[in-house]
Amino acid sequence: MAKRGKSEKVQKSKKLKVSEPGTQSKSLAKTNTLESPKAKYLTASDISRLVKDVTEKSAYNSIVTLLEELRKCIEHLRKSEDVAVEENARLIAVSLFKCFEALFSGQAMALELKDEKKQLVARWLHTKYASFIAILAELIQHNLAFELSLQIDALEIYLKIVHMEAKKTGEFPVVTYRNLVKLLLLSEIGSSLSDESTDNFLLVQFAESFSQYWDLQTYFFSNDLAEELDECAEKQALPSMLFPNYFTLIRSGLLYTTNDDELRSLPNWVPIELPDSAYKFNIKTRYQKCLLTVLKNTELSASQYKALLSILHKRIIPFMAVPAGLMDFLTDAYDQQDDDVVPILALNSLWELMKNHNLEYPDFYTKLYSLLTPTLLFTRYRSRFFRLCDLFLSSTHLSANLIASFIKRLARLALTGSAPGVVIVIPLIYNLLKRHPSCMVLLHNPDATSGYVDTFNNSETDPLKTGAMGSSLWEMETLMSHYHPNIATLAKIFGEPFRKPSYNMEDFLDWSYMTLMESEKTRRYRGLASLEFEEYDSLFAVGEGKAFVGGWLL
Repeated sequence: MAKRGKSEKVQKSKKLKVSEPGTQSKSLAKTNTLESPKAKYLTASDISRLVKDVTEKSAYNSIVTLLEELRKCIEHLRKSEDVAVEENARLIAVSLFKCFEALFSGQAMALELKDEKKQLVARWLHTKYASFIAILAELIQHNLAFELSLQIDALEIYLKIVHMEAKKTGEFPVVTYRNLVKLLLLSEIGSSLSDESTDNFLLVQFAESFSQYWDLQTYFFSNDLAEELDECAEKQALPSMLFPNYFTLIRSGLLYTTNDDELRSLPNWVPIELPDSAYKFNIKTRYQKCLLTVLKNTELSASQYKALLSILHKRIIPFMAVPAGLMDFLTDAYDQQDDDVVPILALNSLWELMKNHNLEYPDFYTKLYSLLTPTLLFTRYRSRFFRLCDLFLSSTHLSANLIASFIKRLARLALTGSAPGVVIVIPLIYNLLKRHPSCMVLLHNPDATSGYVDTFNNSETDPLKTGAMGSSLWEMETLMSHYHPNIATLAKIFGEPFRKPSYNMEDFLDWSYMTLMESEKTRRYRGLASLEFEEYDSLFAVGEGKAFVGGWLL
């Protein structure tokens, strides 16, 4: 009976005729959707035949069957992982793209035809084309039961659609591409990594193409995208992955340059020559609008602040039309009290705006002084801070009271700081004294008497009111007896005439405990080291009311 039923189905399928567009062939759907429980989905041969019906016989109703079959496969994959169903879905997705690619290359989807019947068919095909794109969008934005290569295929097909439409129209398909961009930014797939990027495998895949093709970067940033994100924020809260998704794409910078010749030499994703206007308009305005929209609609965590501020000055500000638009963001970051690292990272960008974009920040040095805390010498960003601190204090027009306060605060931190941090502080203090001779009184104060009292107030927050000019650098003499020989030797420079040139700070910024140990291991000693010790039978020897503790008779 089973063989007889199968032969009847085959005979029926040979007699099928394709109906007019807009009406679904029930017999076709019944024939191809196998009723056997072991074969609930179309076979590869069925899919291949349906594609031929579309491309060779203009049997467009087969597209409806393929779309329904693809939806059914996706619904199954939402619930459980199934390799066979996934392979089937991949084949259907690729087959549908081939169908629409063939239809685009011909006149079947041309809406400007004068024949009303053909126009009706073309409009119907466009609705099915939109349905296909909607299915791809669903695969790109939402999670399935497992991460499947079907979703990567959906992304690649979507990018090929951008390629196909550009080739057909002779222009970059801005609307289609903007929808893809929105899907990727609002994607629910993946999670945030420790560096605040995303592990969304689709967005990482897209980022590879995004970093190589200038046109994908240019048309990524649009005013419409910023407006749509604002609308989404008004209707409902934007997903928490918005910032990681956006940050993953922009953290490496852009290929954009104001040189037209350089832009024209860069590769394009679309296989057409972009119009001259694409090379002449300024991307910076749209880039800035998108960035500010993301920041406005995202409540950044401390780690996200750090990740953004660490690249802001080099990979974001150069591509902004008006970097002064970041003034409020940076001043808020610089004024944060809860985290010492965020203000340190904000220094780079804040200085960039002050130096090149006329930002006024009257309390800049007061805030900089407040960052000199005991934790500074232990933070991973101390090299960046001291590099900038050396730059900020390089002007000879700064007040002697201000410089003296910084010198005293740094010297006080060196007493309790880590050895690698002290290695940075000592050369910096030496350079400040060389650069500002009026502060040399800190090394030799002729007014000091036997009843001298240190006038420096370490708890004062205003560097102009600390009384540092009446103090002395007794901390440097203390460091001459430091437990680490390198630091003790380095500190002894303050007991010698100031005839040596200033130190190159780059030679000291990257020191760590490991490099200090390596320097000791490779040091060549002259002669033999002398050791002297006295042996004891026990740690505590009690007898006749006396005890030896650590070699001392008590």
